[in-house]
Amino acid sequence: FHLVSLVEHAFLTHRWPVTTLAEATSLFAFIITAGFLLVYALTGVNSLSVLVFPIVFVMTLAAATSQPALGPIASPLLRATWVPVHISFALVGYTALVISFLAGIMYLIQERELKRHRPRTFYYRLPPLEDIDRIASRTLAVGFPFLTVAIILGALGASSTWGPSWMRDAKVLLSFLLWFIYVMLVYSRVAAGWRGRKAAYFAMVGLVAALASWAGNYLSAHHSFIPPR
Repeated sequence: FHLVSLVEHAFLTHRWPVTTLAEATSLFAFIITAGFLLVYALTGVNSLSVLVFPIVFVMTLAAATSQPALGPIASPLLRATWVPVHISFALVGYTALVISFLAGIMYLIQERELKRHRPRTFYYRLPPLEDIDRIASRTLAVGFPFLTVAIILGALGASSTWGPSWMRDAKVLLSFLLWFIYVMLVYSRVAAGWRGRKAAYFAMVGLVAALASWAGNYLSAHHSFIPPR
């Protein structure tokens, strides 16, 4: 039904629904849900839903209670073809960080329960530590190329639109910082061999960087969602 809502809104507005904060939040929630369902289909791990559902519920509720923007877009930039692709790919990259972070939380809970003499009931619903760590690692590997393409598209589009000043934009600087941390997350697992608790804590750093990059939309002179009408 969420997908039907997104498609219906796209037909009504004649655009991919990513140009307002409500639209982007709704699409982000849908991609997180799709990411979880993909993980579940590939691994059979359903306990991740306990952490995913509250996030998706809050995001979907916030988007659903916001006033929709049904009017035409005045900005030529927001009508450019590359903009929805750039935003959508970035949201997939953010989704990978969210799922990796949640897998890290599960890992820390599972590890803590293993050290207890009497594990609580939730412990028996969690998958083995190796499976949790594998989910976190593979989601990062999938999300990294999406975020990379999103940043490349954004850099090319911003350079042609705003000229040299685009590099000084707060959102751009935070996005490059996020990409650098993403590189370090992947490198720490592939080359340095980080696993378990250390990788889980580093995934938290990645999520903080993603939140900072998202908050950059409110500090940016160029990156801002159109207001509802």
